[in-house]
Formats: sequence, structure tokens, C-alpha cells
Amino acid sequence: MPAPFATAFVFLALSATTAMANTRFTIEDNRLVYNTAFPVDATRIDPNSGMTPEDTVGDIAYEDIDTLRSILERHQGRIDTMQLTSDGGYIEASYEMAAIIADFGLKTEVQGECSSACTIIFAAGTERVMNRGGRIGLHPVSWGVDSMRSYYEDWREDSGWIDEFAFAEWAYNEGQRDANKMMSHFLTHGVSADFAIKIVSLGMGTMWYPPRAEMEAAGLLTGPSQSD
Repeated sequence: MPAPFATAFVFLALSATTAMANTRFTIEDNRLVYNTAFPVDATRIDPNSGMTPEDTVGDIAYEDIDTLRSILERHQGRIDTMQLTSDGGYIEASYEMAAIIADFGLKTEVQGECSSACTIIFAAGTERVMNRGGRIGLHPVSWGVDSMRSYYEDWREDSGWIDEFAFAEWAYNEGQRDANKMMSHFLTHGVSADFAIKIVSLGMGTMWYPPRAEMEAAGLLTGPSQSD
């Protein structure tokens, strides 16, 4: 191959590799790699939402649900593991993604950090491992003061809350349902009751990074890391 063409070929190959690396979903052999450090595919964002891809960086997003389903449908028989790297995001999106993972019978694997809502997806794996150097961060469902205030102000009239006390009653009941849903999710996927109860009993604002041995004993981790 003449040198100019060889140079062009190498350049195009490197460009393709870079483009593939800068997306939150990539396929590596039998693994689907999911990393929320990269933005959501711009074509998945509602143009009327006012959001940009940069707004999604760092968060598990609702737009990821259909992307995940589409990739797995197109690559059935090839992908058997989903590798996760994420600090969390929208928990309801995580539950929907977890249901897809369970439906396709995928194994899950933590690379780096999988925290907050990411653990909901992780727990849905048929087999679950954390690679060496990784960590898993767990905390109960929480709702920040500023977000609660905005929600109350935006939905007070439509929801019929006569005052902050009526909203507080509703929020308390929602919190109980959310805690029960989280605990049920972990129990359904084979995590011990004591461990699941500990997660939902943590203080607000607490992020718990359990040691590997404790997660193995509790059934959250089901096998050795891929490096072992």
C-alpha cells in the first residue's frame, strides 16, 4: 500500500476508534460498555426539551433506556455482559434499564465506580463482578431540599396539596414506597435481607462503599473480578 494511502487508512482507523470511545455505549467483544462520563446520543434527546448532550454528562438518563434496548435487540447472541461505570443518575431510568438487563439475561461488571442509581442496574445481572480497583457506592433514596421545594411549587395546584404539611405527608409516603421498592429489587436479585435493610437504613447524605468481602457474603457480588 503506498505511503499516502497507508497514512490515510491509519488516520481513519484512529478517528473511528476515538469516535467509538467517546460515546456512553460501546461494544467490546461480548461486552456492552456503559460509561456516563460521556454524553447521551444527541439523536435521542427531544429537541423541544431544551437539553443538550452536555447536560446529560455524568447522569444515567431516560434516553439511555431505548438505546440499551435497541443495542441488545440488534446484537442478541453476541453481548452477554454489561460493564458499568457511573456515579448514578435518574433512579427510575435505572429500574427500567435493570429490567432490560434481566430480560436479556446479561451478566454485569463494575469497572471503576458504580454508585447510587448505577447499583440498581448492576444488581440485575445474572452474575455480578467488580474488577480490581473498583468500588460500589450505596445509599438510600433521598430528595434534596431545593428539589423538593421546586417540586412542591410546580405541582401544588395540580396535586391538591393545601399546604406544605399535606405535601410532607405525600412525600413521606412516597419515600416509604421508594425504600420498599429498592429493598425488594435487591432481594429479588439474590442480595441478603440484612444487606438490603442496611442500604435503606443509612442516614440521608451517606454513601456507603462496602468492602469486597462483605458484598460477596451478601450476594451482591457473585464471582471473582475479571482480573483474578
